[in-house]
Amino acid sequence: MAIVVVGGGAIGLQVAGRLALGGIESALLARPSGVDALAAGPLRISSPDGAREVRIEAAASPADLLGPYRRPDLAVLCVKGYDTPGAIETLRALAPRLLLTLQNGIGNEERLVAAFGPTRVIAGAITTSVEAPGPTEIVITKAGGVGLAPVDPATDLGPWAAAFTAAGFPVKTYGDYRAMKWSKALLNMLGNAQAAILDMQVPQIYADARLLDLDLAAAREALAVMARMGARPVNLPGYPAATVAALARFLPGPALRPLMRRLVGGGRGGKDPSLLRDLRAGRKRSEGEQLYGAVAAEAAARGVPAPVNAALWRILGGIVRGEIAWGEYRGKPERLLAEVGR
Repeated sequence: MAIVVVGGGAIGLQVAGRLALGGIESALLARPSGVDALAAGPLRISSPDGAREVRIEAAASPADLLGPYRRPDLAVLCVKGYDTPGAIETLRALAPRLLLTLQNGIGNEERLVAAFGPTRVIAGAITTSVEAPGPTEIVITKAGGVGLAPVDPATDLGPWAAAFTAAGFPVKTYGDYRAMKWSKALLNMLGNAQAAILDMQVPQIYADARLLDLDLAAAREALAVMARMGARPVNLPGYPAATVAALARFLPGPALRPLMRRLVGGGRGGKDPSLLRDLRAGRKRSEGEQLYGAVAAEAAARGVPAPVNAALWRILGGIVRGEIAWGEYRGKPERLLAEVGR
């Protein structure tokens, strides 16, 4: 069994490193700078349980891979959702037997299925929080696990569940990949777009009941779309999406707010929300499109109202593309509330 991890960010490094520590034959495709760093020294993986080091075989292109990695049994896609179209050419050159996407957001499976067919695609969700202080170091800030679901019901998940278990991940399998991916997206969305738009931390946002209620409104819209799709929320390893969904449906706002403050703040392992980090880094693309934008698009296609998700992505996307000055919203909750209300 040979596995190639595609993407040398924090998640890709974690997956490749832990597979190697678990004795799984694995390699990493990353940028040339990352490949050079990993050639010069081992990857250090730190967690609350201690630190371990491991050597990773890394290459900058499929042509540079050797032996069984030229046509691996599995490719694990760990790039940002907006990089999926570009990664498809890399995957074609790699020619794996199967593809597993551990990407955040909605729509990556469908893009891969369009390129490679449903029998070659496995959906995945990873719920560990991890940071990369340097090209050869990652820090696991919150333990989690891996969810796996087949796109084609005939796909055997057994070997891959065993591989990730050997790598030290708690693993859970699901029958409906849409339920798994939408459940992960549901929790990725909480506190994320507002933090980016307002340039504020989630505890600051959730201290304002109006902003917290805005997040809950976006979540309820996503749940309405899931209901129309026939996909029920599921709990993921370390990610209680089904529990949050049930509470969001039935608890009144005053009772739900304190619980959401604890759940969402603790679920990020002390990290800044991803959309805020990307915006601060000056990136001109945002996974908000695969979260709020995808919810709004699916809602429109199915005749479900989703004005909050549409507004959040319209504002965030405008800031990312430079069409809206970030200063119009930074630290200005009243401005955001007025625009979404409009």
